[in-house]
Amino acid sequence: MLFTVAHAVVAGFSAAAAFFWDSLFGLIFGFLISAIVQVMLTPATMHRYLGPSVKGLLYGAGFGIISSACSYGAAAAARGFYRSGADARSVFAFLISSTNMNLAILILFWSLLGWKFAFAEFFGGIIIITVVTLGFSLLFRVGELQRLQREYLQQVEEKAREDESCCDHDAAGGPGRSWAAVASTALADVRMLRTELLAGYLIAGFAAALVPPGWLSAILHSVGSVPVIGYALLLAVGLLIAIATFICSMGNVPVARYLANAGIPLGANISFIYGDLLILPLIAIYRKSFPARITWTFVALFALGAMLAGGIMERLIGSTLGAASMGSMALNERFTLISNIFALAAVVAVALAALARKSEV
Repeated sequence: MLFTVAHAVVAGFSAAAAFFWDSLFGLIFGFLISAIVQVMLTPATMHRYLGPSVKGLLYGAGFGIISSACSYGAAAAARGFYRSGADARSVFAFLISSTNMNLAILILFWSLLGWKFAFAEFFGGIIIITVVTLGFSLLFRVGELQRLQREYLQQVEEKAREDESCCDHDAAGGPGRSWAAVASTALADVRMLRTELLAGYLIAGFAAALVPPGWLSAILHSVGSVPVIGYALLLAVGLLIAIATFICSMGNVPVARYLANAGIPLGANISFIYGDLLILPLIAIYRKSFPARITWTFVALFALGAMLAGGIMERLIGSTLGAASMGSMALNERFTLISNIFALAAVVAVALAALARKSEV
């Protein structure tokens, strides 16, 4: 009994460490992007690029496509965008595209699972962005999102004044348009979100180590067999499993491979993949990053959009030629290693620049 418990503990921590390694580059670049935005960019710049317009949505989605593929890192960057004055809808377009339409994760899914998953990831992301954007535009009166943002930023500034250790700088001319300020802001963000990050990785690790994949497959197959409403329930359960397993974007790849091999329909599998933005630690981060009403509206609209996207992708390409292609996971390992090396090099470069800046003062 003692050996079994010890083995489970070791397996849980090992899986958590593996998930952390798989997403390290996304975390690093996410927090660095967030810090650079908070320190270097003015609210006028953010409004020009990520404002309340179609242009802002396109820029937000475009930034996501070329940036982080880690949901935790993307959430950190989204927090920085919003605090620097970006419109909530454009920020959420970035958040969704960075984990579903990102080039890195699309290449991995195409290589490891086939073109269908890459196609569903990208175009499903567009559907989710559309649902979230239209939902916010319909549910909030004209100017209400901007008012909530102003009130939220005022609260942030008041808290910053009360806590001298807080590193949120005034974007219009705050202290430190320098790499030293970027480094300190990134560290402050990590400290603020460390509990959510630690809980997320540990829960994901123990869930992956202790919950047999066969259980997920059995649950999905039994739900899908329910007459009439079975497929709709299957989409919802796929989303709920993602929430329950606490696994972020890159960690979804091996689970999605298993579910595809187990015969789970593409729509349910892809809704599971979409659901990594709804895991509880990330929702806790959203609550620290946005006003409460905006946070819960996003969660509800994203869930609706993810189920709709899964259903549309199933109808569109679920039965077309080309099954999931099981490529070698070695590709994922090589990509992760190279990405993490570049990310760690970026940390070293920022640290050296910060030290050099301090030595000049």
